[in-house]
Amino acid sequence: MSASIRIGRILGIPIYLHLTFLLILPLFIYAFSDPNRVEFFGIPLSFTDLNADTWVKYSFGTVTTIVFFASIVAHELAHSYLALRYGVHIRSITLMIFGGVASMEEMPRQPGQELKMAFAGPLSSLLIAGAASVGAILFGSAGDGSMVMDGVSIMFGIVAFYSALLAGFNLVPAFPMDGGRVLRAHLATKMPYIEATRKAARIGKYIAIGMGVLGIFNIWLILIALFVYIGASEEEQATTIYESLHGVTVRQLMSDAVQVVHPDTTVEQLHDIILSTRHKGFPVVEGGLVGIVTLSDTHRVPREHLPFARVRDIMTREVVTVPPEMEAVKALNLLSERKIDRLVVLDGGRLAGIVTKNDFMRAVDVMMARSRMVWGQGGPPQPPYAPPPSPPTASS
Repeated sequence: MSASIRIGRILGIPIYLHLTFLLILPLFIYAFSDPNRVEFFGIPLSFTDLNADTWVKYSFGTVTTIVFFASIVAHELAHSYLALRYGVHIRSITLMIFGGVASMEEMPRQPGQELKMAFAGPLSSLLIAGAASVGAILFGSAGDGSMVMDGVSIMFGIVAFYSALLAGFNLVPAFPMDGGRVLRAHLATKMPYIEATRKAARIGKYIAIGMGVLGIFNIWLILIALFVYIGASEEEQATTIYESLHGVTVRQLMSDAVQVVHPDTTVEQLHDIILSTRHKGFPVVEGGLVGIVTLSDTHRVPREHLPFARVRDIMTREVVTVPPEMEAVKALNLLSERKIDRLVVLDGGRLAGIVTKNDFMRAVDVMMARSRMVWGQGGPPQPPYAPPPSPPTASS
């Protein structure tokens, strides 16, 4: 979240504003206050014709932008509300350049639940569009030439139009939009979850390519096409990883023959240990676990100080530990969240092992090879619906 600013909490979920959002915000304000007339079937989509000074139009444009992006938060909260009802933990909701993203720890295990969760966002946007349309009509008919009433009517009309557009865009059957998840949930009732993901991702990539061809002279359509293509690829990759690790524990992946170092070991000696063991990180022990040190930590030590600098001077004292019975997917999530490469495994306070990113990737390779062998024998590698306890996102 280093590129994000926390702006509040709703339903216990932290709401963040990504810095890329600041790039799109002025464009929306300008578009809504555009001096050029913009309308759709007679519905004004800017404050051009409002009988007011320019600063008033831009004020209305700013308020309208805030209201519209609040509706995007509502879209993500609709996903999140159902997710919470199904027992799924929501890490955060983030407003970004292409909309909102709800970061979830896992998806529900029933295809019907995933479908409802995915459709909840577009449905909320359609409801907002309907309510805003009624507001536009009511304020428009009651305006009687009032600048404020006319401005509020235009604002509701803009919110109605773009909320409906948001709902329609999200129902496109391509990841990372909600329509891709609806499609996957439908396919997953007929085939293994990972195969459903691959088919849905493939459809999403075809749609992205089509967008790119149609928008060859439109930079925004090209950017959206790239967003969709990358999103489909990442969803397929993430699902492959987490589905492969489903049911695996840290104990099955960790190395239990752990090389440890003492805090008084010199950095030069540590380099020798790294060369001899071919490991890049080690728990630091002095009567118990006191830290962890890695090769990258030694880069802070000037060359002339290598024979004298001690491990205790460069080690990380706050060690991220996990129990051996933790699910591998949760441990992998922890690695990603903390942006680290290894976890120390403690069993009842005793150092039991260490697990690294390479251990997870090796397990994925093995499980995928096993899966291909089972398919080659004519049997499915998993039940018809077994979604991974991964950290997927619902995107707007």
